[in-house]
Amino acid sequence: MARRARPKPLKHTLSSIDRLDPEIRALINELRIDKGWTIDEIRDQLIKMGQGHISRSALGRHVRTLADISSEMRETQAYAEALAKQAGNSSQSELLDLNGQLLHANMFRLMLAEKDGNGIQLTPKEAKEFSEALRNLALARKTDLDVVEKAERRAAEKATKAAAEKATTAARAKGLSRDTVEAIRHAVLGSDS
Repeated sequence: MARRARPKPLKHTLSSIDRLDPEIRALINELRIDKGWTIDEIRDQLIKMGQGHISRSALGRHVRTLADISSEMRETQAYAEALAKQAGNSSQSELLDLNGQLLHANMFRLMLAEKDGNGIQLTPKEAKEFSEALRNLALARKTDLDVVEKAERRAAEKATKAAAEKATTAARAKGLSRDTVEAIRHAVLGSDS
């Protein structure tokens, strides 16, 4: 029986925009998203900067991708705000969990997104930033758990001390001996604190 040949994986070819320096790509994003420049205005600026090899169609595809991403980010933000209103009485820990889930969902959507018919490829720098974002989220979660644990421990210690004071006050009021009062205090606190 003859073996079928495996299909060759599609090679991702970088668009002319993807091959630009990160600073130029950031400028394109800023001009389009922050300042609302048109494709022609952006292309004129690129030509003035010596980047005349960028075609209008490549710039248009890139701008469409930016618009899609911006739209998805606005949608996600609206979703997060609605969830935050609904979870208004939620603890900081629950909100951190919610934000973490949103970050993971958006990162996953980004990884599955397509650009010009090919999956989006992350540069080493982008992959590093992605992993740092996930790491920072995990560290924030750990820090939050540590803060909650310390607060719970302090609250328990405070409640125990208050209970010990009430017990010793009640014992003294009943006329118990000093040794008995101290024994009760020691029993409640679990130490001589």
